[in-house]
Amino acid sequence: MKTVTESCDVAVIGGGPAGAAAGAKMAQAGLKVTILEKEKFPRFCIGESLLPHGNDLLKELGVWDKLETAGFLRKYGAEFCSGDNSRRHRLWFEESLDSDHQYTYQVDRATFDQLLLNHARDYGCTVHEQTRVTALEKPDSEAMTLDCQGPGERRQITARWVIDASGRSAFAGRDMGLIRRSTEKVRRVAIYGHFEGAARNEGKAEGHITIVRIPGGWFWLIPLAHDRTSVGLVLPTKQTRTSPARNLKDIFEQAVKSSPAMTERLEAARPMTPLQATGDYSWKFSSLATRRIVLTGDAAGFVDPIFSSGILLALKSGLRAAEMVTGAEASGRSLGAWERFAYSRGVTRSMNQYGRLIRAFYDRAGFEVFMSPQPVLQIPRSVGRLVGGDTNPSLGDRLRLRLFQGVCRAQRLFDVVPAIHSLR
Repeated sequence: MKTVTESCDVAVIGGGPAGAAAGAKMAQAGLKVTILEKEKFPRFCIGESLLPHGNDLLKELGVWDKLETAGFLRKYGAEFCSGDNSRRHRLWFEESLDSDHQYTYQVDRATFDQLLLNHARDYGCTVHEQTRVTALEKPDSEAMTLDCQGPGERRQITARWVIDASGRSAFAGRDMGLIRRSTEKVRRVAIYGHFEGAARNEGKAEGHITIVRIPGGWFWLIPLAHDRTSVGLVLPTKQTRTSPARNLKDIFEQAVKSSPAMTERLEAARPMTPLQATGDYSWKFSSLATRRIVLTGDAAGFVDPIFSSGILLALKSGLRAAEMVTGAEASGRSLGAWERFAYSRGVTRSMNQYGRLIRAFYDRAGFEVFMSPQPVLQIPRSVGRLVGGDTNPSLGDRLRLRLFQGVCRAQRLFDVVPAIHSLR
């Protein structure tokens, strides 16, 4: 088997949204970028729901117009309901966000990720698909070498910078032994697949993501174009291990049958893909950058997907990493301590904004408050802006979000809002 050698300014591990965004931005600035993607695109992936504030990042990349003409389903908001169908809350982005953020899209990830990767190619990135990085030699030096295994050949790529966008495999962070911490006490697993024939909302609400809360967990239903719907079930890992069901299909079907809301929506649905499972939710590395290596997207940390923040955080961290590397490269230096700290803090702060809301969602009392929005001090609008992807809230929004948390705590002691008895 032959070995091919190559050199570049920046090697990007992973061609998903974070890697493609970082690569395109750096190539646009004149850097020589090589993207190493272990799979062959297009490929199946979950996490299909975008957030309106992510539109700004896609426009910054210059890819928004391509997205608008790609045939994806428009998303004007989100719908939350209890598993017994007794409570429903429909959120419209136009009620909380400005006119530039009234909608976004539900995207088939195979098509969306291919679009972003091709966009990076258009800006001059060299892309090697089906190429797995197996080792990183001399990490954090000015002459790092990435050993790669591709179809029928080995590659050795020398680079001054590495952007780790390898997803939850978190190649660079693991390879360097960075400290990885769980951000939630309960470990969870998602069981998911694509279906056709699932019931949908009517009118503009057809594109709403639907979240169905059940005891211990929740379902997502993400409507996609051409009658395809992404459906997933999230449960505590412990609950799946103690379940009498013996396989993913049985666990999934039992959970559907236990929920009138899900039974109604999937009554006529037929599976289009086999069910798959993903576990180990909600973690992050304590530090997200070294002198010449930057972690982005899911390679930096993973946030529970309840509020569809994954692609937003991936794009945001990818673009920020690209700006940081481009600036340092132009000055002929590595990243300084303050830059590394500021990057890690910024990405972590965005993750933490969702973490607090996610914990309220899993808490019975918090969900009851979330499902009973009252026009008190415009708290629902502040919650709606965060759900829409605004991870830089104003002082007023931060205060209102804290007040929301306080009401959630009070709900545990007495019923500030009506109870949802199926969760008690």
